[in-house]
Amino acid sequence: MAEPITQTVTTESVTEIPESLESKKLEAREALEQILTQTPLSFEALFENAMLMESFGEGEAVVKRLQQALEIAVEENKEKEARDVRLIIAQVQFLQKNVDEALKRYDELVIEDPNDFRPYFCKGMIYSMIDKDDEAKVQFAKYRELSPKKFEVEGYQN
Repeated sequence: MAEPITQTVTTESVTEIPESLESKKLEAREALEQILTQTPLSFEALFENAMLMESFGEGEAVVKRLQQALEIAVEENKEKEARDVRLIIAQVQFLQKNVDEALKRYDELVIEDPNDFRPYFCKGMIYSMIDKDDEAKVQFAKYRELSPKKFEVEGYQN
């Protein structure tokens, strides 16, 4: 029988992990900001940057950053990109525990484009997290009705 592998963990090795993670997150932030200077409406870069900013506790700054992107999209008449930014803003609202505001923003997105499956999925996730299972089922049903098959994620549903 193989001997178990043991490793001595020191206080220094434990504190190195978070510092290393923080430095990688900072590097990622810098890379994302560079991408956003070239393509300020990149959905992926805006989303990832917002999530990193939020993880650093930059709540107000992340909303301001997204509002700037939204203004660019509106000024350039880029409706899809503006919608994408508004979707990210709603997600950030939820992360900041502004559940009612997040749901309100998703409702606005649904009114504007009832065929976009993303707000239904997000609302379903929120409702399932706050134990409103009946509402979650309704949202997930609409999501399944509208979403392309590649976006099916049965595991998230109750």
